[in-house]
Amino acid sequence: MKPGDNPNWFAGNPVDRAYDKRTEDGFLKSQLSDPDSILIPLWQGDPLIANERVLFLSAAARSEFPANAPMVFLGLLNGKAHFAIDTSGAAQSPDAAPFADLGEYAPIRDAAGKIPRDDLAMIGHARWLFEWHRKHTFCAVCGARTEIRDGGAKRQCENCEAEHFPRSDPVAIVLAIHENACLLGRGPHFPPGFLSALAGFVEAAETPEEAAKRELFEEAGITLTDIRYQFSQPWPFPSSLMMGFIADAEDRKLTLDTNEIEEARWVAIDDIKKLLAGGEVDGIFLPPKFTIARQLLERWVEIT
Repeated sequence: MKPGDNPNWFAGNPVDRAYDKRTEDGFLKSQLSDPDSILIPLWQGDPLIANERVLFLSAAARSEFPANAPMVFLGLLNGKAHFAIDTSGAAQSPDAAPFADLGEYAPIRDAAGKIPRDDLAMIGHARWLFEWHRKHTFCAVCGARTEIRDGGAKRQCENCEAEHFPRSDPVAIVLAIHENACLLGRGPHFPPGFLSALAGFVEAAETPEEAAKRELFEEAGITLTDIRYQFSQPWPFPSSLMMGFIADAEDRKLTLDTNEIEEARWVAIDDIKKLLAGGEVDGIFLPPKFTIARQLLERWVEIT
């Protein structure tokens, strides 16, 4: 795969994060006062949508939001600074949030398949940052309050001055293959028939490949060989980095961890092709196109 060929939604963020400028004294303030700068409102991480487009406001709209509304700098795009602002504290419901009369604060999962992918990547970036800031208002070193710095790129303790930076939670997601079939499953929180590739968090001092092998064995009793990395996906629910693999399985014998996996089955490639084309097979529902699991299935069909 060549650079830039990542097929996954939420990847390919078009902004220049301007790491060398966002730390300069007065840079962010000057950009907020620039009438050409852009402000993107989110309510609990969901974007304001109208006619299947994200609504971008002028930075002057900042005055319509509470003074303490969290705001982050996303970067520069086409010479314009792009900021995002969290409207959640301004209203108890999205219908009452600022500028709701211009559109709808739509659930990001519903909007993902409709809005332009560049817009979605920026929304995912903002959602990720807001969630991280919400959970890190206190210093992990001394317990004092932390404050946003560098436009949201970090937090700094007001007491001990320790710096804290956003982190990604790495996840290995694996499409296990045996001959002409792949293994799909679902956890108890998904409806019957909604099947996906199996996944798990990378543990401390573990490589993604080791996590892939461990998770498949723990969850389904499958031993993997020839684990092949495909691509990755930022996943802002709330802050994962999904690393996708296709791997061979030694056999098809399943031993499920029923606490984690409620249903799993081997699905033939011809059935996967039919499902990807919009057909029906034995009550199976595949993940939507904006998920890395769906992209792994499409990649497998393409290369097989």
